[in-house]
Amino acid sequence: MLNKPLMLLCLASLLAACKPAAEPVATPVAAESAPPAAVEATVTSLNFQCGDERIGAAFDNAAGNVTLTIGGQAMTLPKAEAASGARYADAQGNEFWNKGDSATLTRSGQPAAECAQTQLASPWDEAKGRGVGFRAVGNEPGWMVEVDMGEAPALRATLDSGAREIAVARAQSRTAGFAGTTNDGIAVELQIKRETCSDNMSGQEFPASAQLKVGDQTYAGCGRLLFD
Repeated sequence: MLNKPLMLLCLASLLAACKPAAEPVATPVAAESAPPAAVEATVTSLNFQCGDERIGAAFDNAAGNVTLTIGGQAMTLPKAEAASGARYADAQGNEFWNKGDSATLTRSGQPAAECAQTQLASPWDEAKGRGVGFRAVGNEPGWMVEVDMGEAPALRATLDSGAREIAVARAQSRTAGFAGTTNDGIAVELQIKRETCSDNMSGQEFPASAQLKVGDQTYAGCGRLLFD
């Protein structure tokens, strides 16, 4: 027979063996950080063909206005009340009334023009996107000239309603314009004056007048510094 001390020792060992094992402590896992919430764009940019003119329209939903780019010039109109569509107007009589893919553009003192949405950007916006620093246009016959940025910029012109194109690789800057010679030896000079100039067909006003001389021919028109 086991003596009492030995019996107590065996009982203690038996209880220790039967004690349930301690549950493992769970290691805390860092919560995954939520992805940043997407920022909703508040400005929607569209292009419209309004008669013979293409314009850009940037609708700012947060500010409640539209910025129109017409002939390279920006005009911002605040949102106004309208029975339908989105109407923007100012106190000077300028208005842009957008209804889906169509719109009506009214400029102060000019008749309204019907507009349709297009994928083509305004030639002024497109030229600015290519880094053109100055652009001018004229009529009778139709012509256009572009001058890039830089100390010796490239000069390109489309003349006689698209029938002729000329280019000066490195034009020389003058006090009031640029000058150079084409690859085939034709002298070119572009004179620019900072004065109000009105297009004789559309009536649109520009901040500069332009006179382009190509050989013995002279073309007159209006233009704008695109990064002024």
